[in-house]
Amino acid sequence: MTTQSDAVSTRLGGSAVVEQLVREGVEVVFGIPGVQLMHILDSLHHGADKIRYITVRHEQATAFMADGYARVSGRPGTTLIVPGPGVYNAGSGLATAYAASSPVFQISGQINRDAIGQGHSLPHEVHDQLDVVRPITKHAERITDADQLPGAVRRAFAAMTSGRPRPAHLEIPPETMGEPTGAPLIDPVAPEPRRPDPELVAQAALLLAEADHPLLVVGGGAHGAAHVLRELQHHLQAATISTREGKGVIDGRDPAAIGTLFVHQRLAPVIADADVVLAVGTRLQGVGLGDRHRLIHLDVDPAEIGRFTSPEVPLVGDAEVGAADLLDALRQCSDPRADRSAEWREARQQVDTAHRAAGPQAAIVEALRDGLPVDAILAVDATMVGYMCHMYLPIARPRSYLTSSYMGTLGFAMNMALGAKVAAPERPVVSINGDGGFLFASNELATAIQCDIPTVHIVVNDNGYGNTRLDQELNYGGRLLGTELHNPDLVKYAESFGCAATRVVDNDGLRSAVREMIAEDRPAVVELVIDPLPTNGF
Repeated sequence: MTTQSDAVSTRLGGSAVVEQLVREGVEVVFGIPGVQLMHILDSLHHGADKIRYITVRHEQATAFMADGYARVSGRPGTTLIVPGPGVYNAGSGLATAYAASSPVFQISGQINRDAIGQGHSLPHEVHDQLDVVRPITKHAERITDADQLPGAVRRAFAAMTSGRPRPAHLEIPPETMGEPTGAPLIDPVAPEPRRPDPELVAQAALLLAEADHPLLVVGGGAHGAAHVLRELQHHLQAATISTREGKGVIDGRDPAAIGTLFVHQRLAPVIADADVVLAVGTRLQGVGLGDRHRLIHLDVDPAEIGRFTSPEVPLVGDAEVGAADLLDALRQCSDPRADRSAEWREARQQVDTAHRAAGPQAAIVEALRDGLPVDAILAVDATMVGYMCHMYLPIARPRSYLTSSYMGTLGFAMNMALGAKVAAPERPVVSINGDGGFLFASNELATAIQCDIPTVHIVVNDNGYGNTRLDQELNYGGRLLGTELHNPDLVKYAESFGCAATRVVDNDGLRSAVREMIAEDRPAVVELVIDPLPTNGF
């Protein structure tokens, strides 16, 4: 139960929101100003020493940047936008955060309090704005009484930080932000992590101890447990595969990291060879487990356990404490196993050989791998080179590989990278984009320059929406419609914002350019000009 602080002096509702955000540990707000937000913006101005306000150029960027910030930092990212079109514009970013189980807190304005639901056609009016966001949030609330604002902010953070993290939305009319309130702030209370049933943990440990060929499958919900899972994997000597969202939970350079699940069958032999499968923080969609597999499924969301494959041992609980309990139980009933690195290297070599045979994008990914520092954070867009990154690019650290999950959002990566860099300014951050997706968001180069967010954005330019163009070529008789693009000079375009920029035409040039632009330590664009790829790499 939360505890309230001592009563505070009367201030405006907007100030109460900002003070509670500070109490919650918020350090950054991504936003666009608007008439319904002026009271809270003025409060942010007065509290500028505590919360950094980053102005973006389109509302979609608020949610994408907050999402990147949240995934890298492990803390909720916060946005501030106008109602109506602002909420609609931010929808793709909020939906992406929902798909990726990322805690993004969206604060929006509202129209005048007495006009809500009246159909007066006021600026930015939506008949019921909460209906817009409910499908893509875990918690959504409208507050019209300033005395309730601190409690509403606390409820949103409690929802985002307990159980499965997902977005929350709070909307506030301008009068509520501008009216006085003496409502006390509320001290945050860290939620108790849910521990799985001890008897089921013991059962799972015995099952793993008896396994001949254990397999560990890690997803996006396992990043907080990375340190424990690496110990558990070493104890079991289990082969490991990850989802896209789970890349980096197990060091991708480790021989045990055989590969990443995606829309391909190259991991099928590894999966088929397993007898006991431990899945952590993943929906298990598309893994292809059969009747012979004995499944242990650990997830904080009970709705995900058994959604695609029924487990023999369901473990409902937080990934970190659940994995720690399981490791303790394993150590009590089994000794560490003999090293199997040679076996894994052979399996990994077979998978990687198949990736290299799938198309020239594998060689592009190898050049990226060579040019990137081991501590780099990557945001990878929906592009054919990006798909190969999912499958083939090793990631060494948790919270370092950002995708749009099942939402498949095009054009998110550049904005996601900016938010990631704000969360981890000491680490290099790179986005990988196609030319189509890059121009969804390239206006935010202005934000990168203005707010000094030194990120590198790689644009693989084949003058088209490459994946859908390839679909038309292979499956629709080469009848192209809407998939060929005319682009600006991307180097001059980036330089017009004040960015560093260069164009390369081969993988050697890419390898060198990535290193050089990261060393520039300012916003930069690397354009790689390629011919249309002959395969999608799947």
